[in-house]
Amino acid sequence: MTTMQKKLFILLMIGGLGVISACKQDSFLNQQPKSDITAQNFFNDATDLNTYCNGLYSFLPGWGVAIADQQSDNMETNGYNKIVAGQIVVPTSAAAAGWTWTFLNQCNYFLAQYQKAQATEIEKAHYAGIARFFRAWFYFNMVKQFGDVPWYGKPLTSNDSADLYKPRDPRELVMDSVVADLRYAADSNMYTSPSSTPSGTINKWAALALLARVGLHEGTYRKYHGIAGYEPLLQVADSAAQAIMQGGAYKLYSTGNPTKDYYNLFNTFNPGDAQNAEIILASFYSESLHNTHPLDAELNAGYGLSLTKDLANTYLMQDGTPFTSQPGYDTMAFYSEFAGRDPRMAQTIIGPQYVRQGQPYAPLLGPAPTGYEQIKYYVDDPSQTSWNTSWNTALLMRYAEVLLIDAEARAELGTLTQSDLNATVNVVRARVNMPPLLMSVPLDPVLAAEYPAVSGSLANVILEIRRERRVELACEGFRYDDLMRWSAGALLIKPFVGMYFPGLGNYDVNHDGIIDYALVSALPATQDPNISSYLVVGTDVWMTNGNSGNIWPYPTLVKTFVDPKNYLFPLPTEELALNPNLTQNPGW
Repeated sequence: MTTMQKKLFILLMIGGLGVISACKQDSFLNQQPKSDITAQNFFNDATDLNTYCNGLYSFLPGWGVAIADQQSDNMETNGYNKIVAGQIVVPTSAAAAGWTWTFLNQCNYFLAQYQKAQATEIEKAHYAGIARFFRAWFYFNMVKQFGDVPWYGKPLTSNDSADLYKPRDPRELVMDSVVADLRYAADSNMYTSPSSTPSGTINKWAALALLARVGLHEGTYRKYHGIAGYEPLLQVADSAAQAIMQGGAYKLYSTGNPTKDYYNLFNTFNPGDAQNAEIILASFYSESLHNTHPLDAELNAGYGLSLTKDLANTYLMQDGTPFTSQPGYDTMAFYSEFAGRDPRMAQTIIGPQYVRQGQPYAPLLGPAPTGYEQIKYYVDDPSQTSWNTSWNTALLMRYAEVLLIDAEARAELGTLTQSDLNATVNVVRARVNMPPLLMSVPLDPVLAAEYPAVSGSLANVILEIRRERRVELACEGFRYDDLMRWSAGALLIKPFVGMYFPGLGNYDVNHDGIIDYALVSALPATQDPNISSYLVVGTDVWMTNGNSGNIWPYPTLVKTFVDPKNYLFPLPTEELALNPNLTQNPGW
């Protein structure tokens, strides 16, 4: 088989084999492509296995992780998110619901064929580990979305009636299988040399990192949703995280500059950059290969993304005390609220001291609906601000997450000690020169009110670990899943507000001598050219108290979150009609 034939075979397999249809049973899985290129003459050697597995990497989320917090209380957008608003309706088709299985069949097809290759057992185990890694990630996403789902451990054809019409398997069975896949992947990838300079390929450490993530999510989901058997999953998370920590392949990126290191972590471009000491798995891009993304344009306020006051309030003061314990915190002006805060705040949200391309910069209230613009992942380079010209790396798994997973798992198990905090949370805090978290930290009443399900002798520390996770992992796509597993979906119905203004008038928000906004009840007949932007209250922006208060992008939006309905998504009606053994999720 020629190289061109092999490429064609992969394209045919990925594009055709295993396509699921909601129309009829015999199109659930397309048969093998009708050509003279067959599985029997493709899976010949390790090169073929590598070629096939390379096609699975398209499943990785890529640059979109940087703006995936749109489905959470971290971010507000122009054009509100219907998931956050509680306005999801039952979809008709499988594609609309995300009830699709094409990628799974690609993984299972490989696992049914790879043993045919003339390759060493180590090579075959390695590539099987990659396929099982991706199958585990696929099922992890499906369980988070739907709860119980049918488990398929083999490729299906239209002749597999029993499997095609099977009911959903319990999430416990599915997640046990996910854990087994990831354990195999971690063991099978032993021959891949660990390195502190990771590339975008799956290795043992990526499998362990996903195993830790899965264990924490499923363990806490069971704990806070009243499902038995949460402890073993938290122990899985702890063991996987500990294996990475003790392996010594990764460390937090730091040059000793707490005001820049966190920001610079998300502005890495090449697999050999120093930041990669922390990165376990990433999607790399290349300017020279024209493999770019639009993230800088998205974050340049032209596409309506902004962060929330609630996220801004979460950052501690630099002395380690809560911002929400400061007198007048709720009516503090933008310039003042950044003073003396955790350095990650100004490396995530554009603050009053921010300089863009050598000039003072004020956030664009209006295009950024709350006024809090995201700076994390933004590259201050004019060559990257046009659409699809950015090429900084998308971080998918990093060592800081592993440390926070270990701390949270041990806290939820009730085994956490000060030594554990020093080895995890306090390592993360040290990068930005924040004081260490102590077991004796006072219970924060604001966090306690947000998470009323947290109780027990370690409640104070669990809440602070949740704060640390929200701050450290903001704008990396974790927040929605965290709220779901903590049974804290009610936080999504809170009003998402922004900057505070005491009333109508002119505001120089970054104190650079230029009036950034004039908040007015009506546009004046003559506009002052020295004022950057006139905003009519009630037309361009809204405020919580009429003509004063916090900016409120959607004052008339009625949001809902129904427990248990909104903790899972609905199955599509067409699939329910086709398979009478499927049942709809509660409340839908």
